[in-house]
Amino acid sequence: MVKHVPDDRFVPPDEFEAYAAAARATGFLMVSAPPLTRSPYHAGDDFVRLRAAAA
Repeated sequence: MVKHVPDDRFVPPDEFEAYAAAARATGFLMVSAPPLTRSPYHAGDDFVRLRAAAA
């Protein structure tokens, strides 16, 4: 049984910044897109910052 998908390619850090810029351009108010990001890891802190910015 395969537990992991093999790496397809190395994604350079500047490509992650392009992903973040594209998300912001479509209206996302907060983007976390660096390599190795686990989106739920800072979700609580991000939510607090987003609510404060919207107020």
